[in-house]
Amino acid sequence: SKPAPSVIVLACVSAMGAGFDLFNTFAAPQTNMIGNGIITIFFGILVGMYIVDWHKWESRLQRGVTFVVVVYGMCIGGIVKCRVYPQAPLVIILFHIPVVVGILRASAFRMVSRASFYRSVALATLIVGMLVLGLWLAWIFLEAWDGINRYDSNTKAKLVAQSHTLYEETKIEVNGRMRSLDYQWDCLNKKDRDFDMVFGERVSNGYTFTILENKERAEKCGEVNLIWFLLWISPFVAVMTNLVLSVFCTINSIMSNANDTSRAEKAMKQFLLMVAVLFLCMWVASSVSGASMRLTGTLLAFCGAALAALFIWMYVEVGARLISSALKQSQMMRTMISVVTNDWFRACFVIAFNVGIPVMFLVEVVRHRVRRLRGEDPSTRWLTPEASAALEFFSNWRWVSIFVKANWLVLLYWTISVGVAKITIIFLSWLNEELQSVPFAWVLVLFFVIGYTMFMLPPVPGIPVYITSGIIVSAQARSIKEVGGYAGGVAIAIALSFLLKIAAVCGQYSIGYFLGKSVRVQQLVMVDKVPTRSIEMILLRRGLNAGKVAVLVGGPDWPTSVLCGILKLNLFQCCVGTIPVILVSSPCVLAGAFMAGPSKDMGAADKSLWEGLANTALAISALGQLASGVIAMYFIQDTISRHSDKLAEHRPEHDAVKALTEAEQEYMECYAEVTDWRNLPKFWLAFIKVSAIMMIMSFFIFLLLDEVCFREFQVKDSISDVEGLNCHGSFGCALVRIVKDDPPVGWAALALFGIASAMHGIFLSYVSRRAKKLLQKRQAAGSKPGGGSATALFDNNFESAFV
Repeated sequence: SKPAPSVIVLACVSAMGAGFDLFNTFAAPQTNMIGNGIITIFFGILVGMYIVDWHKWESRLQRGVTFVVVVYGMCIGGIVKCRVYPQAPLVIILFHIPVVVGILRASAFRMVSRASFYRSVALATLIVGMLVLGLWLAWIFLEAWDGINRYDSNTKAKLVAQSHTLYEETKIEVNGRMRSLDYQWDCLNKKDRDFDMVFGERVSNGYTFTILENKERAEKCGEVNLIWFLLWISPFVAVMTNLVLSVFCTINSIMSNANDTSRAEKAMKQFLLMVAVLFLCMWVASSVSGASMRLTGTLLAFCGAALAALFIWMYVEVGARLISSALKQSQMMRTMISVVTNDWFRACFVIAFNVGIPVMFLVEVVRHRVRRLRGEDPSTRWLTPEASAALEFFSNWRWVSIFVKANWLVLLYWTISVGVAKITIIFLSWLNEELQSVPFAWVLVLFFVIGYTMFMLPPVPGIPVYITSGIIVSAQARSIKEVGGYAGGVAIAIALSFLLKIAAVCGQYSIGYFLGKSVRVQQLVMVDKVPTRSIEMILLRRGLNAGKVAVLVGGPDWPTSVLCGILKLNLFQCCVGTIPVILVSSPCVLAGAFMAGPSKDMGAADKSLWEGLANTALAISALGQLASGVIAMYFIQDTISRHSDKLAEHRPEHDAVKALTEAEQEYMECYAEVTDWRNLPKFWLAFIKVSAIMMIMSFFIFLLLDEVCFREFQVKDSISDVEGLNCHGSFGCALVRIVKDDPPVGWAALALFGIASAMHGIFLSYVSRRAKKLLQKRQAAGSKPGGGSATALFDNNFESAFV
């Protein structure tokens, strides 16, 4: 049963099998609505099952069959929508791998020891992964199987030929008429004039495509191209899924322990570690999106599925009883639970489920009504006992604090994934255009200065900077024999990016060193807390220690180096530990160089080949970054586990931080009192609610409708290109035109976000003033002596928001 999902991927969702038959079957645009209808029907049935207390049915067979039919009905609906969401079949099928493992663990192998079970699963998934990899490589390289299927121009031509129905069903509007997308004319050669079919041949009809028509062509080509690329690479995705599960099970088998409470504690550690790893995956995917790879959505879909699998595994493996037992006996478990039940995690819950929370209570009203009609619950209350308990639980939440933190989380997401990401791409593209007429030596100097400045900005990721160095330097060096031409330019770009990173580490360290003189900054980065001290312990090691390298290379650029400065670590040792970053930066530089290509005037086939090499290099870099981050998290967790008592010891140098925290405690109490939703005036409670609702709405628009909000634009593109942003070298124009105006969804989302942000700031200013007044009133009354001046301690509304 374990190999079944991988076999299905090979047979039904790959170019090796019937993958093209599947996608061609559902290529028609109306199939998306059919899929929506199927999902809606079966989801309605699922809600109906919940209302009639399906879980209480006496027949176990009826419960099982009904649940399976409904779940697989929704899965079928998702597969039918594959034309719009090409990653859906892969995610649905491969999600069965952890599901099958969980079912086996919960049923047939429940009595098998944890170590033995996970060791067997690790071996089985490793074998399956290697077999699938072998079959895929044989299909690629053995001509006797199905010809040579390396990812080159010949293979692309074959994939395009098999996608004929997809291209026929993909319509574009040209000169007021709808016609099918033509790969040769519209996607490969990108002709600037339309054509008519004359005796089976394409003949130009003289009509020149408009800018909007060219953009629509490019978007449609990208959509179909993504489908056949996924079909080509889907076996490798299955391989990686099996290998990741194998590693996860190996870690489980190693960390197994006979003691039940310890088992729950270790499982919780692994759970939190894997959740952190998945969020790191999402961060890497967002960084890669700086190069505008269309696979970012696919990566995020797999991360979401993996998160769901993790929560299911946690419940199946540990169960509520053991978690409860561990909570009573383990201080570390209680600490973990306090972390995952604070307002920041609750804000994540509100963002994730948002409108689903009130909808669920409406369902509970109907459910209770059904129970009354069946005579099972004669009470006259509106809700079921379970919903009443949940409502009471929710009523004790600090909702104002949660709304404020939800706003901060969306602001953080927008800053990193929308604002900075888009501005960085446009700026680097503009820079590439401006430097084309500058002498080569000055190009190196200017790019170093500009790149260094960008690294000094907290939200700017390093990957787009590395990619741009490859594009600019290699393209400039093509015609300069003295530096070795294109190849020499690539080597120079690699060296330049490496030196730029080391210089950036020094600059960021200096920022942290001077910021670290502020006790408030030390408090903000929690220098007196165990997690930060564990990072410090790892970084204090000399030389190229594995944990130290992983933290310095795998961590986010600016925060990691600035933290080193705040902690006053040895700068030279930090630079030494950063040296292996060249293994991550070099593939990014190569990706940029491959995007530029060895010649400005390349044919369509050559361009396709170099684009494939660029994507491969970028994927290697992303994997390197991800691996470094995972290793870093492992070492941090291991250090905390081994040295928790030592890390928690009192340090005299942190007395000032402790004193500041104690001095702020009275203000914190005042702030908590004025932001209690029971004490807040109704107007201001509604005010922050509306702000949070608008902020969350904008978040989902940016997250799910990115291609509707913003134009597809890559670092290698020119902002002056009439088929692109058509801005003639104007950076400001490009910032405006990156947002689509037909339909104006992007502008609407930005307006929603801007208004919500302004309301957020106004609310913080209001509650901060109220908290200060309350503190002054208390101090004047002498109810709580000490604590210092409220104005002196809290003259910054921003700090109050994080209470």
